[in-house]
Amino acid sequence: MAATMSPAGPAESVNLGGRPASHQLRVARETTARLVEHVLTTTRSQDLTGEIGRSAVADIAEVCVALAADVLDSGVQPTSAELSRLSQSAGTWARAGVPLAPIQHAFHEGFSVGLRMVAGCAVDSDYPALVDGTVLMFGLLDVVSEAVASAYLDEYKTAAAQDHEQTHAIVTALLAGDPEAARIAERVGIELASGYEVLAVHFPPHEDETETPGGNDAAAGYKLARITSALSRYSSPMPPLALLSASGGTILVPDATPAAAEELVASLSEAAGVPVSAATAFAKPERVSDAADNVYELLRLVQRLNYPPAVYRISDLALEFQIARPGIGRRHLTRLLDPLRQTPDLLPTLEAFVATEANRKKAAKQLVCHPNTVDYRLKRIEQITGVDPMKSSGLRALHAALIADSLDSKQ
Repeated sequence: MAATMSPAGPAESVNLGGRPASHQLRVARETTARLVEHVLTTTRSQDLTGEIGRSAVADIAEVCVALAADVLDSGVQPTSAELSRLSQSAGTWARAGVPLAPIQHAFHEGFSVGLRMVAGCAVDSDYPALVDGTVLMFGLLDVVSEAVASAYLDEYKTAAAQDHEQTHAIVTALLAGDPEAARIAERVGIELASGYEVLAVHFPPHEDETETPGGNDAAAGYKLARITSALSRYSSPMPPLALLSASGGTILVPDATPAAAEELVASLSEAAGVPVSAATAFAKPERVSDAADNVYELLRLVQRLNYPPAVYRISDLALEFQIARPGIGRRHLTRLLDPLRQTPDLLPTLEAFVATEANRKKAAKQLVCHPNTVDYRLKRIEQITGVDPMKSSGLRALHAALIADSLDSKQ
């Protein structure tokens, strides 16, 4: 917050046109009305143009007019105590969610009108005094802007910290399956949704995250800040609840639309500058805990299989999800591939054939060989395993075996 500032020139009254430059500003009712009208016609913020907003703008305009007149008469900028009313108003706006940009714009517009009113009284011989008065008015604008911005941001940080604590309490209760979750939400003034899209998300390191601990921490912090900002702008139809770190976490999207998960992950990926992986499932509040366990298991499965970043649901990976369970079926699938390990190129060929959705030409291009070579190797796979990859049933079995083998190799 700004303290008393020394004026650019002598601490004395500025006179224009043979009388104090503050004269026009001292006609408070007329001056304030002109300032308010100008501010309200040059802003698009409904928070300021509504009935309550207009009243607040009028009050602040009256304060600013009085401060400007005092500065022109004394040549001394106001103290923090004298700016307290503006600071209190800024805190009120922050709590009400009024954006800072239109507030700052309103102050600048008001000061521009005030300066024109003061300068309109000057005559040709008043040039030095006009310069002094302009410098004082710009100094006042600087002091006022700093006081308003500081108070606004202080209150905003306090409110954000409180919101974070409340969100943490609610998400923790839902993830723990706490039967008191609804009561906890009610206590902090948040109503639980009828259902939540439960997302487990992973944020890989950004290219700015270096090997040095200091650089790592700073870049990771910036990435998380961008993610948090993007999350705060997303509302479908209510803001999501989240517990996040720089590497990932949990997001609960209230009453989500069918495309909410994909839209949100795309937004977070763009903000973070990294491809985000996510697993998701919809659940009622009392089932959020179970859904979270499932989506985190699904996300770990996606990472173990090196699947590309995307949004995954259990319906997308039902086969992989089931194969991931240990047991006799999985051991059988793994042993199915053992004979192929003795012959070079057979496993890579099967992997390419599966990855290209049984497209011989694409598999050949990926393997840098002729399609006839792929045909030969697929026939050898059938001869060795007794399973024909050219048949849909055989391909499904071999695909499942590859998944089981991949999971076993990463244990």
